[in-house]
Amino acid sequence: MSSRRRQKAERPAQLLEAAFALFLERGFAATRIDDIAERAQVSKGTVYLYYPSKEALLTAAVEELLLPRLANLRQILEPTEQPAWPRLRQVFEAMWTLAVDPQGLAVAGLPKLMISECGNFPDLARRFVERWIAPMQDEVLLGLVQQGRARGEFHVDDPAYQVRVIVAGFVFQLVWRHSLAEFDGRGLDMRRYFNAWLAQTHAVLVGTALPADELAAEAMSLTGTQP
Repeated sequence: MSSRRRQKAERPAQLLEAAFALFLERGFAATRIDDIAERAQVSKGTVYLYYPSKEALLTAAVEELLLPRLANLRQILEPTEQPAWPRLRQVFEAMWTLAVDPQGLAVAGLPKLMISECGNFPDLARRFVERWIAPMQDEVLLGLVQQGRARGEFHVDDPAYQVRVIVAGFVFQLVWRHSLAEFDGRGLDMRRYFNAWLAQTHAVLVGTALPADELAAEAMSLTGTQP
């Protein structure tokens, strides 16, 4: 493939990256197509060639950045003899790795962006919930919790709302990390938060404490900012 063709093939991703960086920095409403073109080092016409509007950019990002990851997580729901907790932990680790991965900042910043702009762009917010939050919560997480409950591995009376509580702890840290974290002098160690969040989830679902050495092992792949 020639250099020119390669650049053309990479252009959509380049525009999405530039747009998301600006959406997170300035907000969706305050970002102009001109700003996106300047950040991506292309002409304004080039942006419109691929995406007719900012809404189209955000929609494309949800579909191209989030949905492939959701498809990968859905594979964990396939029937297997493996206990539910190790499979659920796989999902948790994937979620948190994405949250702390510098290359995944655009994805990790989506909840904050949606919360701040949902009143101005309700259709976009609704699409985010319908295409990402609801499937992740109801299909992947709730599906695994219900499997564990049916096998007698998990002991929880209201699986649907327990999953909402679990997700809330994850989403809150994403929003915090992209808003108030820089003003918090205490710092935020994502590995310690992951350990505490995982231990609490295990205690609620399984009814027992998770051994400290297992917690440490599960957090080894995570990176975070030490306080």
